[in-house]
Order: sequence, then C-alpha cells, then structure tokens
Amino acid sequence: MTNQYRSLVIAIIISSCLIIVGAGHGAVPMMLIEIMAPIAKGLKFSLQLSNNNEDTLAASALFFFIGQLLLFFGTHRMHVITRLIGVIFMWTGLFYQTHNMSNDGGAKFTFATGAPFLFLSIALFSFDVRQNWLQDKTNIEEE
Repeated sequence: MTNQYRSLVIAIIISSCLIIVGAGHGAVPMMLIEIMAPIAKGLKFSLQLSNNNEDTLAASALFFFIGQLLLFFGTHRMHVITRLIGVIFMWTGLFYQTHNMSNDGGAKFTFATGAPFLFLSIALFSFDVRQNWLQDKTNIEEE
C-alpha cells in the first residue's frame, strides 16, 4: 500500500471517530460510543431500523468498529476487498444513525459531521475499485 492509500485510510478512521451523534439531550463522538457501548448498562442493541436513533446506537457503533478494524488490517496492497467491506460496514453504521433525517434534527447533525468521512471513504472506494480493475486488466493481458 502506498503512502497515499495509507494516509487516506488513517484519515477515514480518524474522521469516522469524530462523527458527532446526537443522542438524547446531548451529542457524543462516535469514538466514545464505540468505547463505552460494551459497558453501558442502558444501551439497547437493535439491528431493526426505528424512529429512535438511541435504539440503533450500539449497532451503529459495532458497524463502525468492525469497519475500522477491517480498514486497519486491510492495509496491505492486496487487501482491496477487505478495505471495501470495511468501508461498506462503516457506511451501514452511518446509515443507521442518519436514516431518519426528515424527522430528526440530530440525524441531520450526524450526517453533517459525517460528511468528511463520506467524502474520504468514497475516494478510497473509487481508488480501490480502480486499482482492482487495473490489476484484473493486466492479469487478463498477461494470459
């Protein structure tokens, strides 16, 4: 993995940790939710999309954590699929927090603070897809 990809992956992980989630009467960064979710007593874990973002907060944190791990361990050049799956997990986590934007101001705030993550992850996704396509193209030409 070149330094360009490595720095892009690090920027994605950092920007995903800094997404601010509006929950209850406050706001908290996603990184803190990922750390506190396993020991929080009143936090519900639900994969069902509901109108209440607090119900899907633990699931969203889990998706982000899995995605960050896949990105972190997918730093080798040949781990394109691992990085793509990691980004998709993180997009799913963001979707869980922003799916109700039409009715929830906190979801709009979460989407706004998640915009840098979205832009960076789309850039990585497009670079990885392009790299995979070029690699497949050269493999076909060699045969």
